[in-house]
Amino acid sequence: MMFNNWRFLEKFVPIWQFVRHYDLNAVICDLVAGITVGLTLIPQVIAYASLAGLEPQYGLYSSLCGGFIYAIFGTIPELNIAPTALLSLLTYQYTHEASFGNVQAALLLTFFAGIVELFCGVLHLGFLVEFVSTPVVSAFTSAGAITIASSQVKNLFGLKFKAENFVEVWRKFFAHITEVKLYDTILGFGCIAVLLLLRKLKDYGEPPVTPSGSEKTASVGKKLVWFASVGRNAMVVISCAVLAFVFKHYDEKPFALTSKVSAGFPNVSIPFSPVVVGNQTNTTTLTSMISEVGYGIVVVSFVAILANIGIAKAFARGKVLDASQEMIAVGLCNIFGSFFGSYPVNASFSRAAVSSASGVKTPLSGVYTGIMVMLAFTFLTPYFSYIPKATLAAVIICAVIFMVEINIAKSMWRINKLDLIPFSVTFISCLLLGIELGILIGILVELGKLLYFSARPKIIIKKVVGNKIYLKLLLTSSVLFSSAEYIREKIVEYSNDVKQDISIILIDCSNVSTLDYTAGKCFSLIVKELQANGKIVSFLVPKNSITKALESCDSKRLAIYQNEFDFEQSLTDKCSKNEVRNNGDMEAVTTQL
Repeated sequence: MMFNNWRFLEKFVPIWQFVRHYDLNAVICDLVAGITVGLTLIPQVIAYASLAGLEPQYGLYSSLCGGFIYAIFGTIPELNIAPTALLSLLTYQYTHEASFGNVQAALLLTFFAGIVELFCGVLHLGFLVEFVSTPVVSAFTSAGAITIASSQVKNLFGLKFKAENFVEVWRKFFAHITEVKLYDTILGFGCIAVLLLLRKLKDYGEPPVTPSGSEKTASVGKKLVWFASVGRNAMVVISCAVLAFVFKHYDEKPFALTSKVSAGFPNVSIPFSPVVVGNQTNTTTLTSMISEVGYGIVVVSFVAILANIGIAKAFARGKVLDASQEMIAVGLCNIFGSFFGSYPVNASFSRAAVSSASGVKTPLSGVYTGIMVMLAFTFLTPYFSYIPKATLAAVIICAVIFMVEINIAKSMWRINKLDLIPFSVTFISCLLLGIELGILIGILVELGKLLYFSARPKIIIKKVVGNKIYLKLLLTSSVLFSSAEYIREKIVEYSNDVKQDISIILIDCSNVSTLDYTAGKCFSLIVKELQANGKIVSFLVPKNSITKALESCDSKRLAIYQNEFDFEQSLTDKCSKNEVRNNGDMEAVTTQL
């Protein structure tokens, strides 16, 4: 009984399997990974908060619960649940015009997105993600990265304008290009150069701890180079904040700075409570609030699940991934986070890569990252207002630009050029029509392609020469109602096009694992039509289930064999006893076969 209880705890509360074997070595590895991820995460989430249209402290609030909740319910040590660029952009799109306030709308979106993710995990709906192909995922990720980078162009050049989408951003950028601020531009591009340089330095350094937990023999210099590389965001943000502080001390303000950040812990609030609008209360009911957020709840949930499962698979290292448990973990992170000022969160590939390189051992590393976040919004928030907007723009651009997957198009061109259709349609749609609509169009195109090929399976034709020459038609997939008529037409066409001396047709159903009623009736029609044209038709069906299905449709007309040897042997015996001379005899032989 105790053993069953442990198994239950390990399945639904995975932290139990980690804490039972948590030793000092694991503590050190997780501590190093947690601190390292924290150095990457804190400046990133401050920047992502502005991308979501929220004040900087909400990026920190959103990073609080993820580390603690995922440590309890998560299964992949490398994952860290916090704001990401794509979800920040989607949050802005669905909340910035809410009549009851963008902050309350973001909390509401987070709560209900978490509910959807939780239910998807409980109902084991992770298989639905498999219907979204890699070309579609790569296309909307790349388009999202370009859209996010484009949205930061105004801050990079010190411009002020509002734009809702990719096209509008660039149209307004060129309309306001004469208003470019020189110092913001210099600082922004300088930060980009430094960030890219520090990112490249990682190739010349080595992490302090290996994934196995053993100490590296690398020099102290290489370890410092590695730390400088993974902590590049923090270094650049702190340096620019110090620079802005010095300028302000001398009453100079050459850069546009971040708005003032509220200090202290987030207030605990109910994300779906009625909101006061003006001097009236109860004007924003839960129904009206949800209607304003719209289908963003579904889109945000879908993107979060898709990204999280993809990243989890990449770091599962060959182990079986419990996708349902991952969805439950992310859902709970969003549900609990919404009470503490969080907007939608999920895992980030860049943070997972840093955590992996830092030698992480268990998901408990998120607890140490969460403690760093708590220290940040407790003691450091007064200084966040000195961070230049151009610096945050540079951090965001350098974080997302490597999400653009250009090489995948080359691979698709070499492997299967048809994959370029959903990739191109999704990419263009996401840029021109928006991320959410682009994803939907891409999925519909991919499903259309899938349905087309399922309805147009290949038929392999082979002329067999033995004691008797016959035409063998190999069906390459299962036959269902969508492809039944097409297969019937092709088989009749192929059979009638062969020379008159080939009168025996063998339809090989070895690859057919599923057959529905419509397909069975079509096979019966095939035999009827070919016999009318003087052909002998037989079926090769190794599977008993398919044999029963065919016999149920037409047990008298169909000649069925389990293997090709029996068919040829029977054909030889019958032909030696009775040479077919006319259509009447031929039909008799078919019945006997």
